Amino acid sequence: MKSKSLFAILMIFFLLSLVGCSSPVTPVSATSTLTEIPPTLKVIPSVTPIPPTEIPTPLPPTSTSPPVNPIQHFPTGQEFSVTIIQMIDANQGWAIGGLTDPGDHVLRTMDGGSAWTDLTPAEEAAPEGDRKTVTGYFQDAQTAWVIFSNTSGITPAQSIVWRTQDGGTTWQASQPLDISDLSEFYNPSYLQFVDGQTGWLFVHVGVGMSHDYFVLYRSSDGGITWERLLDPYNDSSGIMTCYKSGMQFTDTTRGWMTGDCHGVAAGVWLFLSSDGGTTWERVTLPDPTNAPGLFSDMLAACGSYDPSFFGNDLGHLGVNCVNYTQDPPTNQYYVFTTQDGGSTWTSSTYPGKSLYFYSADTGWALAEKIHRTSDGGLTWKAISNVSWSAQVDFVSEQLGWAVARNLEQIALVKTSDGGGKWAILVPRVGQ
Repeated sequence: MKSKSLFAILMIFFLLSLVGCSSPVTPVSATSTLTEIPPTLKVIPSVTPIPPTEIPTPLPPTSTSPPVNPIQHFPTGQEFSVTIIQMIDANQGWAIGGLTDPGDHVLRTMDGGSAWTDLTPAEEAAPEGDRKTVTGYFQDAQTAWVIFSNTSGITPAQSIVWRTQDGGTTWQASQPLDISDLSEFYNPSYLQFVDGQTGWLFVHVGVGMSHDYFVLYRSSDGGITWERLLDPYNDSSGIMTCYKSGMQFTDTTRGWMTGDCHGVAAGVWLFLSSDGGTTWERVTLPDPTNAPGLFSDMLAACGSYDPSFFGNDLGHLGVNCVNYTQDPPTNQYYVFTTQDGGSTWTSSTYPGKSLYFYSADTGWALAEKIHRTSDGGLTWKAISNVSWSAQVDFVSEQLGWAVARNLEQIALVKTSDGGGKWAILVPRVGQ
């Protein structure tokens, strides 16, 4: 982990992470060429009902001091780019956005995505020559958590998680996270709460020799304090190997982590925790029904992506296998489904590339041609041709939003017919 020639490696290895370019973004045109969105740009939504926090826990005083140079809110009328979208219902929702991609502002809408209020907490602006980016989890219209980091990956002097319980009107800073001995790289990638108290923060902290090192923090008091649960120095499970593509907990104890070894090892990288993230065990997926022996083939580089669990028992995973015996290499995509918490799995093919499930039955395959399933991934129907790839979020089987990307172009689009037609929205800061 102590390799010091890492920035050249990091820029390649973390191409699929939230560390993006800082050039100005332009609207997506209808004829643009598709560029695939990395799965880590998603904010993973809660898939089980979240009970409200009956008695909000006040934050104790922290050692943080007011920022000298906080991120300034956008003025009224400012147009901006939404880079991550999380809607709560037809009208209310949250976004991360900015004038460049990735965004460094936190915003909320009350009209379905046209007018937004800039609610960015009092985070210190990035040092000269760098930019800030945001990772967030938005539980409901009132409650959210966000953490900022530098797009350069430089470890900050102090890292905190911000929490709001009044829709972003006020924010409270957590106690500083333990970032000791994390000088190589610092990139928060996944943040999730399963109720008002219990949550996890996943931070990429380095790479080397087919390893993707990370730190996993856990909070049990609503984000006030964070325990450094797992890191490269105390892991003995082998979970530090290979790239991590996603994380989802289904309750306070049970969590999944997906990943991809990109051909370094046979099989599919998948881990399960049953004790709240303290320890992890490798999960072995069976070969796809139509491809016996696939996961034993070193020339079939298979990885797991897009975990979508609806409780502890029922869940879907996307598996992408790259066949390097073909020139050029070809991809085969599978949906793996469990109904007993991962004890047994069934598989079926899907059109690719990324997966999004709104419910156990209804989901979308997002590629140059968007497909939809109504039977949990067994069958798929093409519904739309597009020239972009996207991070999507649906609040019903018909109503959804997408952050559409094509190279350096970006746009917020909306559908009211389940993904068949999409209309461009122009986000701007309202009154």
